[in-house]
Amino acid sequence: MNLGQAIRRLRKQQGMTLAQLAERCDSHVGNLSRIERGLARPSLELLYRLAQSLDLSLTDIFSVAERKQLDSEQVALNAAFISLIEDDRQLLLDFAEMLQRRSSRPLGDISVGKDSLPANKTGSDSCEDGSGQGSD
Repeated sequence: MNLGQAIRRLRKQQGMTLAQLAERCDSHVGNLSRIERGLARPSLELLYRLAQSLDLSLTDIFSVAERKQLDSEQVALNAAFISLIEDDRQLLLDFAEMLQRRSSRPLGDISVGKDSLPANKTGSDSCEDGSGQGSD
């Protein structure tokens, strides 16, 4: 994928029209159209403005451009990740790492203890005074 195709893909992921992007980055629709079609290359200055307008870094744009083919799920995940605030991005990364660890263990190794489930506790165990109501 070339740089223009990457810009087009990232723009569309964010639901932005070519005219909206042109306005945000202070460029012309025709100029951006030529870039997206691979007929022109953006200047470094315009590339910075495009990245800022798409709320991305240059690294994000180049990483998409370097990929030969992205499946639709990867594109959706990238778009979701990019749109998150920094704290939520870290939560998503932590969750992804947990899923990786889980998928690398055999299913037989995964179990849930009966004692850890609230539904398995008796009424007298769940209330401090045995009256059925907690003593808050």
